[in-house]
Amino acid sequence: MTEAEIQEFVQQARDGDAEAFGVLFEEFSDRVYRFLAMRVSEKETAEDITQTVFVEMIQSLGRYKKQRNAKFSTWLFQIARFRLIDHYRSKKAHIPLEDVPEPVQEPAHADPVQDRALRDALNTLPEQQRTVLHLHFFEDMSPQEIAVVLKTTAINVRVIQHRAIKVLRTLITI
Repeated sequence: MTEAEIQEFVQQARDGDAEAFGVLFEEFSDRVYRFLAMRVSEKETAEDITQTVFVEMIQSLGRYKKQRNAKFSTWLFQIARFRLIDHYRSKKAHIPLEDVPEPVQEPAHADPVQDRALRDALNTLPEQQRTVLHLHFFEDMSPQEIAVVLKTTAINVRVIQHRAIKVLRTLITI
């Protein structure tokens, strides 16, 4: 679906069209779930946070404004990131972010040994670096779009990505 089509559905949803909400949910629910499932330890938790993201989307859609360089998905992933932060804040006393267990979802690659090495290496990165890599490589977001999600600059996103890839290269030998 093109960004223009998405914006049309957003406008229809703002006007109260339930079918437009459904279309937006169908378009983005799997992507948001994947983003969250890679960061939480339980499938149910990822599903709960995904549901919360879409409830907030419905409640906040009236305040959504298309920004120059940002897509609707950027705004939605920003909500997902904030809900993920809220989730970890509520569990702060129990588990540090760096000690989050393995992701629920297995990446679809040919070699399970390399998959395991990549997953282990990714889990050693700080959350911000993992988020940048996920949004860039799995969600195909530009540095400008990621900057909106992270509330930083595009240059800073590029620096974060560069540093993350540099660390991954030292940890993984393919």
